[in-house]
Parts: sequence; structure tokens; C-alpha cells
Amino acid sequence: MSGPHAREVEATHGLGAHSRTHRAARRAGSPYAADETESARPPHPHTGGNGAASDRFLGPDGRHGQAEAESAAGGGHGRTATGRPVVGVLPTGDPISELALENFVRQCPHLVWTADTNAADVVVAALHSPDTPAVTRLRKQVGERVPLVLVVGGEWRAGLHQAVVSGVRAVLPRCGFTWEAFTQTVRQVRAGHADLPPALQGRLMDQMQYTHREVLVPRGLTPGGLTEREAQVLRLIADGHELQDIGNQLGYSERTIKNVLYGVIKRHRLRNRSHAVSFAIRSGLI
Repeated sequence: MSGPHAREVEATHGLGAHSRTHRAARRAGSPYAADETESARPPHPHTGGNGAASDRFLGPDGRHGQAEAESAAGGGHGRTATGRPVVGVLPTGDPISELALENFVRQCPHLVWTADTNAADVVVAALHSPDTPAVTRLRKQVGERVPLVLVVGGEWRAGLHQAVVSGVRAVLPRCGFTWEAFTQTVRQVRAGHADLPPALQGRLMDQMQYTHREVLVPRGLTPGGLTEREAQVLRLIADGHELQDIGNQLGYSERTIKNVLYGVIKRHRLRNRSHAVSFAIRSGLI
């Protein structure tokens, strides 16, 4: 048997396929060639009679991950009762890297693999010298709220602002890549954290400063999407002032203050005045 189908079947046979993948990766110069310790390698995942995995979710002991599957199907974005992140792998035209990532996730005792990326807690992808269109295409392949972890070789060419908007929460350079760091990064991203190389962090800070100085300030906007007047009104409401009193302090009519509040509520899809204040406080806008 040869071709893509043979590689897919081979990928379901656990450690043997994992070792063969690493040997192939070494020949191709892939950073995924690093061997894991034996203690990090669980037994073979369970397969059906045709060699293909008979469940989308595989637990670390090689048995069917029924609880994990039910959790993801229940709308919890794949979150498992044991707290292990459910991870999907996006195809990016690099079959060796994709196969290595999938095999490791299937066998890692701290992660659960899924073929349904929309049901995943975290989605990972391998890219070489990613640009903005490539990152944008990845976002279109997965659910809007699923964070992305990118394993990147070559030069980073994508706009960092667009990458963040597209859901990129971590970037792991191939240089110095380890499976231990990969696992830790996935778990941190599932917990709501981010992980960018220092050089990219610096560039992102520079872009944020430029956007604030050249785009937001001239238009009277804050980074949270409120105008300065909106922020003032919400601060005074949070301090317990009535609308008429707020108008007197700021030099506006009560009707104008009501219109300001209505604009905030409508734009951010909030329910009422109290919700608007709560939203602003939680978001650090006031």
C-alpha cells in the first residue's frame, strides 16, 4: 500500500508509526525529529479492524475517549472532565509535520486528539515563513473562538495585529522546538494565556503604540473601543452619579448623556446601563 492512504493508516498504529515519522522527519530536516523519552510515550491507540482509529478521541491509555467525545459534542469546545486540552491539527501542506504533530497529540498523556477542529480547545498548525494571507486562511478553517498555536520555521512575515485578530495565541519557532515546550504551551493557551517569542512581543508593542498614537488618539478613541466621553460617562455612573448630574459636570444635557449610553449599549450589544458599566470595568476600559 502506498500514497496518502497508507500514511494515514500507518499513523494510527501508535509508537511504530511515531518512530517511523521521526526517522522520515530527520531525513527531511524537520525539527520534529527530536525523540521523546519512553516515559512520555503511552501505549498504542486502539484501532479498528481496518487499521483506522475507530474513535475521533483517543485517551492517553489507548482506549476510546468516550467521556472526552461526549464533552466536545455537548458544546463545551472539547473541554474534558479531566482537564486535558482537546487538540486539533490543521493541514497546511506539510504532511510530515502534520503527521508528527497528530501522532504526538494522540499519544501524549496530557492531551486529547480530535479530528474535528471546531470541537477543539486549541488548534495547532505548522507553517513556514507565514504571511498575513496564510494566517487569515487558518482562521477560516476553524471556529471563531478556537485559539491557534503555530509552529513556525523561517521568517515571520505576517502582520502581528492581524495574527492576534485571527486567534493566534502562541508561536513556537522550529529552532529549539521540543515536545515538552509544545505540550506546556498548548496547556497554557487553553488556560487563556499567550506565548510569543520576545522579538514578536517587541514588534507587537511597537504596533500597539503606533495604532494608539496615529489611529485612536486623533479620533478620540481608547484602545477598548470607547470614546473619551463615553469613558467619562461610564466612570461617573460607576461612581453613583445620576444622569442629570453627569450632564451638569460634563457640560451636556441629560438627553445627550442618554444618547451616549445608548451608543455604547448598541455597539457592544449590551442589555442595559448596569451591563454597560460592568462590561467597561471587566474589560479594563474604566
